[in-house]
Amino acid sequence: MGLAALLLLAACGGDEVAPPSEAEEAQTEFAFGEPGEESTAERTIEVEATSPFIFDPDETTVAVGETVTFEVTNTDAIAHDFLIGDQEAQDEHEQEMREMDDMEEMDDESSMEHGDVNAVEVPAGEIASITWTFTEPGTVLFGCHEPGHYDAGMVGEVTVEE
Repeated sequence: MGLAALLLLAACGGDEVAPPSEAEEAQTEFAFGEPGEESTAERTIEVEATSPFIFDPDETTVAVGETVTFEVTNTDAIAHDFLIGDQEAQDEHEQEMREMDDMEEMDDESSMEHGDVNAVEVPAGEIASITWTFTEPGTVLFGCHEPGHYDAGMVGEVTVEE
């Protein structure tokens, strides 16, 4: 039996699933909530992403424990994204997007895609949805981090009430 066949057999041999790494667990644990299931969403909040770098509405209110689906419609001619998070999450994502943009300038085949569970990409003329359960009272932000958009004010607030 060849080495490739042995490796394939070893890889497929068990039914055990490796436990998630700390990094994978950290991607779904947030102080401001957690990803929700669209089928359990209590309501849908429609948000329009448009020029000049705005979300409409740019504020909404939810209850602690409520699961909502944000349906983001991009009526603009350029791409946007929609990230749910506190200021720290917004700052981290902004830095990631800048780094991705720098890499894209060096390599035209790279993509601005990101795998954050608290974010969705919304290409021009498209609709994207993200479902979130808000677990703590306070203010949570949503922002677009395409280059220059957040700095231009493309940010909104979710007030999470008891």
